[in-house]
This record gives sequence, structure tokens and C-alpha cells, in this order.
Amino acid sequence: MKKEKPTKINYITYISKHYVPSPRNVKKWINLSKAKSLVNHVNLIYVGEKRMQTLNKKYLRKDKPTNVLTFTYKEKEIIYGDIILCPKIINDEAKKFGFSSNFRWAHMIIHAMLHLQGYNHDSKKSRTYMENVEVKLLTSMNFGNPYVRN
Repeated sequence: MKKEKPTKINYITYISKHYVPSPRNVKKWINLSKAKSLVNHVNLIYVGEKRMQTLNKKYLRKDKPTNVLTFTYKEKEIIYGDIILCPKIINDEAKKFGFSSNFRWAHMIIHAMLHLQGYNHDSKKSRTYMENVEVKLLTSMNFGNPYVRN
């Protein structure tokens, strides 16, 4: 049996004052959400709100900061990607929605990893499918459903 190749993860940080999860947790969430060995290399890039807003405006034409952006690069059957995360927004959302920080971070990492692998939420059908996969993965780690709020 062929051994699965581990995903190479680079951490690039442009901010320092906000909580980010441990590399061990991030690696666990990445590995849980990847389909076999498809994702070979991931750059996790932590940025502030201003940089996130600039990127969101440039690539998605939305002039506001967001929690996560994902950029996928494919070479034959291998997927590489950049996951750009804004810790301030993710941590603020955890408080706003009443989630633990790790729950919100796990959700954002899983969400971004699914995007790297071709999932999207461009239609109601694709959004429902992607959300169901996210919930399945999160509940497998004893996290709750991020789409049901108290």
C-alpha cells in the first residue's frame, strides 16, 4: 500500500497581537479536511484587516475585510494553495457567535481547505453541500454545527 504524502505547511505572519491556533491544531484540521493526497502544499498567511480588505477588493471586488481568502494552484493532479486568514476578524466572530476560538479557527481552516479542493458556495445547492461537509468534519472532532447559533 502506498503511504500518503504529508501536506507541506508554511506559516507566514504579518501580524503578531492576535490569537492564532497552534501549528499542531492547524495541521490536524488541514489533514482532516483533505481528500487523500490531493493537497500537497499550503501556505497559511496571517494578515491584518487593512491587508485583507485590499486583497478582498482586488480579487473579489468587495471593499471590506473578510475572515479568509483562498487561492488554489493546480499542477496535474496536485493542488497547492494559499489560505489568507485575518485573525482579528476570526477571533471577533468567535466572540460574536459564542464559539470557542478553536472552533471558529477549525471551521475557517476546514472551509478554506474545501475551497482548495474545488468546493464552493456559488449556488444554494453547492453551499448546502459544502456546509454539510464542514459540519460532518467539525462534528467528527466534537465541535458543534457552526450554522446553528443559540
